[in-house]
Amino acid sequence: MSIVNLDFSRLPTPKDRQAYKARLARLSGNYGASVKRSAGTLDSLQGKGPLLMHGFRLRHEFIYRQEAPAGEFSDRKVPPRELRPPCTEISSSRGSTLRIYLTALAIAQKTMRAGGHPQWLPIVANTDRPGWTDLVATDAERAGHGLTTLEAKDKRARSVRASFKRLETAELIQFPRSEGKRGDFENYDLLDERGSSGERQLYKVPGPKESLTTLPSGFILNSWVHVLEDSELAVLLMVACGKGSLAGPFVSIPAETRLLHYGIGRDPYSRARKTLELFGLLKVEEVRRHRDGKTEGGENHFLHRFELRTEGFDEDALPTVITVLKEQLART
Repeated sequence: MSIVNLDFSRLPTPKDRQAYKARLARLSGNYGASVKRSAGTLDSLQGKGPLLMHGFRLRHEFIYRQEAPAGEFSDRKVPPRELRPPCTEISSSRGSTLRIYLTALAIAQKTMRAGGHPQWLPIVANTDRPGWTDLVATDAERAGHGLTTLEAKDKRARSVRASFKRLETAELIQFPRSEGKRGDFENYDLLDERGSSGERQLYKVPGPKESLTTLPSGFILNSWVHVLEDSELAVLLMVACGKGSLAGPFVSIPAETRLLHYGIGRDPYSRARKTLELFGLLKVEEVRRHRDGKTEGGENHFLHRFELRTEGFDEDALPTVITVLKEQLART
């Protein structure tokens, strides 16, 4: 007797379909090839760090801002970047800055023991070390002809340098200074996750006794860090962190906490939680509640209860997401 699995979730809207088609084309093209190259390069980096045994770990301050920013903010007027936690301060719709920083931390946790500070990697690989152009996932492709040709690797290097500038502004990386001039983007020091919200200090691989946000090692090793969009990464990290959640066995973040302490607006949050559920990384339960979590009196607001599906990270991200997108586009 065969078992038929039926999908009773809401059908994709026309806007969803447009986004899914664009995303599928991107993942099936140059960007997908770049994800595979990044995974191979990361796999080649050997060490005895805690990533495999303990998962990918982040200090809470990277994700959650302890003090709410002063001012009048709402989902129509989100706090400016400098008043958000570093995670959402450096995020963008198409940039690679957040993914580069998370990858840098992952490399440290894969190659260094607890308490270790990672050595820098060159922008472009050399005979001794792989480079960031082989670790960052982008959709860069060769452009131009003849003397004006710009190779894909050159475009990836330009993207890495732009991201390093943003990381320096957020005080998540620092470069040596010579006569008041910027260095050549080499010999940088990775700074810890607190960024400009804390005292500047070198990044050290977290120890086992620290209070941390933890994701399964597959988040890194199976390339979810590259396949997910920045808004999805932010929501995923919010759920994994769970600070500010209402009491209970699930993570339930009130809207005010999501906005002021995590720096996540309503629209990116709404899109991200749907795709994270589709990709099998989140269990989502929608409950009619007020924003403060109460259920009695007045008009109710939806508050979602979340739980990480840790087993979802065991899947290879690229083929998993491609399959899900194709399935959603085939639904009528």
